[in-house]
Amino acid sequence: MTRASNRAAFKIYVVAAIFLVAVEPAANGVDSSRSIELGREIFSGQHALVAHLRDDNRTLPDNAVGCINCHGHADNAASFAPPLTSQYLLSDTRRRGGPPSRDDLGSFCRVLNVGVDPTGIVLKKAMPQYTFSDTECAALWSFVTAR
Repeated sequence: MTRASNRAAFKIYVVAAIFLVAVEPAANGVDSSRSIELGREIFSGQHALVAHLRDDNRTLPDNAVGCINCHGHADNAASFAPPLTSQYLLSDTRRRGGPPSRDDLGSFCRVLNVGVDPTGIVLKKAMPQYTFSDTECAALWSFVTAR
């Protein structure tokens, strides 16, 4: 491939990725404002979630699975876990001793479902592993990246 065709292919890929992230909540029957509201409810613990800790299949109680419990502050120093903000998630950042990385919808959902970050580093056992629908994960992503 020539350099020009590589650039054109990359532009098409970027436009397609943006389109998919933008329309994905609507494709699942959730408009963008409702998606962000659902994400806020998930983050704050107002939306029922199913989660467990790694290597332990017992379901965690509802009051233990809200993101706000550990990721509640925008200031990393004041939280048990890193802030879930657009600045933290979308910036190339060195996390957990690994190489610089950033999240996207797919890697974010992978962290929530299996506890593995974008660079393949397994998160601490204290991070719950959630059973999310695609709609719920996209809604949470919409909310935290709007912060």
